[in-house]
Amino acid sequence: MGATGYDLVVIGSGPGGYKAAVTAAHLGARVALVERDLPGGTCLNQGCIPKKTLAYLAALIEDVSALQGRGLAGKVRGDFAGALRHRDEVVAGIRSSFPVWLRRLGIRVHRGQARFLDRRRIEVAGEDGTTVLEADRVIIATGSEPRRLDACPVDGERIITSREFMLGHPSQPRRALMVGGGTIGCELGYVLHQFGSEVTIVERAGRLLDRPCIPERASALLARKLQRLGVDLRLGTTVAAAEPGPEGVRVYLSDGSEALFDLVLVAVGRRPRTAGLALESAGVAVDGHGFIVTNEHLETTAPGIYAVGDVKGGPMTANAALHDAKVAATNAAGGGSLQRNYNIVPIVIDSALEIAAVGLTEGRAEDAGFEPDVARASLGGSPKARTRHDVEGFIEVVHDEETGQMLGGCIVGPEAGEQIQMLTAACQSRKGLWFLKEISYSHPSWCEELENAIDPYTAAFIRSGREVFRAGIYASE
Repeated sequence: MGATGYDLVVIGSGPGGYKAAVTAAHLGARVALVERDLPGGTCLNQGCIPKKTLAYLAALIEDVSALQGRGLAGKVRGDFAGALRHRDEVVAGIRSSFPVWLRRLGIRVHRGQARFLDRRRIEVAGEDGTTVLEADRVIIATGSEPRRLDACPVDGERIITSREFMLGHPSQPRRALMVGGGTIGCELGYVLHQFGSEVTIVERAGRLLDRPCIPERASALLARKLQRLGVDLRLGTTVAAAEPGPEGVRVYLSDGSEALFDLVLVAVGRRPRTAGLALESAGVAVDGHGFIVTNEHLETTAPGIYAVGDVKGGPMTANAALHDAKVAATNAAGGGSLQRNYNIVPIVIDSALEIAAVGLTEGRAEDAGFEPDVARASLGGSPKARTRHDVEGFIEVVHDEETGQMLGGCIVGPEAGEQIQMLTAACQSRKGLWFLKEISYSHPSWCEELENAIDPYTAAFIRSGREVFRAGIYASE
């Protein structure tokens, strides 16, 4: 069993692993990519891509229904089985392109389970036998898997996780329960509702999307929209027990109520996937929750071995994994000293409202010692929103009251995930808040509302004649 040498071995082909391999190859490294399951990881097969596909169809159903009598006639009905087939076609099309993209860059793909023999040697056990790969640098990108909940034991049929939902073809449930009001619960709950299911979302926290980077105002607006559509929200509530039976799954809630559901989807977070890697053989440490320990350069406790994405501590999103990949691959293959910074990584949720945020919220900015002010604009005043008959949402730009320094922001409404790039750029621009002011916008457009929101604040700075530090909080020197 001979060893094959590379400059870098990447374990896992999700967004973090794929991006790391491509980045390193562009820098001239000889790269091997190891994957034991479906190419593309969770994002392509169970997460971002299939969810975005279904969410787009769900939003179309809502948009067309809202435009009845405004130039459109004829009711639109969702076809759940057809939507799942379309989802599969989209995913399969992207997955089939993987080998082509990698081959063009000279990246060698090895299929099988990777296991560390020591810091430089990795054994890959596949269907065609066992291969040993040698490399001075390794990037671990094995991702995560859904957390389980003792009160709702997953059976893969009536009590499932997002994995079973995305990889399978469940029948349209008449009544569905989302256990967890985070990103997955809000997104898939909205999808099922739009295709005709009666949906209940149970969340133990006092609000949906209970994470520091999402302003409470955005969570509250999403909750009101879901309730208006007919989704039953149970905040501050947990599942006490779930009992599958011949008629469905009977669920007992902490508020004393009980109900019968055809489908229960457990979405209470994710846990890192490190089983079978033999990390101890390479000297790679994990913390008390099983996440691989890394420093600010994403290097693990073993020199030359890096970790990116969900398998290490930090935001468990594809956007964060892509950020990690650029940092780790540049450091591993190019000898750089880049540092992770998740404040410059946007987060996007596709539910009844599209929500995107980046940088600091007003509360986090206060905690960091700033004197934050928030410039806001409602989509109710947006000509673009009125042409689309889609005026529910807002823009908020968080900046320092004394200096105009750009700190972060949130966008709620159509195409928020595209618009958020503007706020991300402003946070990293030497011009900061003035980055948004000096752009010439098209009209009508969504992004022109950014300028409308900050106009009063930039005008006040100009009138004051004060000397201000204009660079965004994350601007590079």
